Amino acid sequence: MSLYDPERDRVRIAGRWLRWGLAWVGIPLVLGVFVSANVDVRSLPLFGPERMSAVLFLDGQAYFGHLDDSGENGTLVLRDVYYFKNSEGGVTGVPVGLVRRGTEAHEPADGMRINRDRILAIERVGPISAVAQAIQVERELIHAPPGNVSLNRTAVAGAPALAAQRVAAEHDIARAWTAAVDQLRKLNDLVLPVTKAEADQITAKAIADLRTVRQNALAALAAQVGMSAAEADAYVRATDPLLEGQSFSTDAGVLLAPDVDAIVTRATQLYTQVGDAAAKQLTQAKTVSPTPTPTPSPKP
Repeated sequence: MSLYDPERDRVRIAGRWLRWGLAWVGIPLVLGVFVSANVDVRSLPLFGPERMSAVLFLDGQAYFGHLDDSGENGTLVLRDVYYFKNSEGGVTGVPVGLVRRGTEAHEPADGMRINRDRILAIERVGPISAVAQAIQVERELIHAPPGNVSLNRTAVAGAPALAAQRVAAEHDIARAWTAAVDQLRKLNDLVLPVTKAEADQITAKAIADLRTVRQNALAALAAQVGMSAAEADAYVRATDPLLEGQSFSTDAGVLLAPDVDAIVTRATQLYTQVGDAAAKQLTQAKTVSPTPTPTPSPKP
């Protein structure tokens, strides 16, 4: 009779435990391999810097935000979305402006779902790029909470970046003011249908109105960056004279945060309105009412 008992064989017992362990480990292992093949783990930095993506469309439009791409369906989701608008010919020196998605009439609030067949390419946004810096400043302006421990931390600009945007906006406001004043002065060099005294009066009034627009734009900028009413008043009084006569023509273009860009855009529009009204007064002759002919007295 054999004394060998297969149920007590150490090799068999060890093999049984090994197979059981592999069965339990194998399921998450397979899932891990499957997920890693579809999710870019570099986009999930628990403690690292924020990672934003640029989604480039076939029609040339670009959207920026946090990409959620599981790779399992025909769409991907972009959250905290920004996109470009055309600013060609504007005073910022940059041919595009940045828009924060969510300010549209339908107020989208749950991310942007994008069909894959519309996408040309997906790229990473550089953490110190103009786009990233403008977005970080916008988050500071709208008081977005910074990310701490997160799958993708949200970066918010600090005081130096906010100050740099404020100065860039000041210079943009000054450049637009100078352009409007120069246009008025060029009109005064023409032969006008109004007298010299009338032209001087119209121009002086327009320049005063343009200066008021500039001061109001500075006040709006101060409020936007968080100054109190007293601080804003002191800021306008100190800053406005420094912008007088300055062209800032050699400044490099700066991509502004959307809320800062809106202040510059509004000031530029008001400059145009004031200038157009003055130009109309300068170039249109006054209508002279005809002297009424005396009614002849009836003969007796």
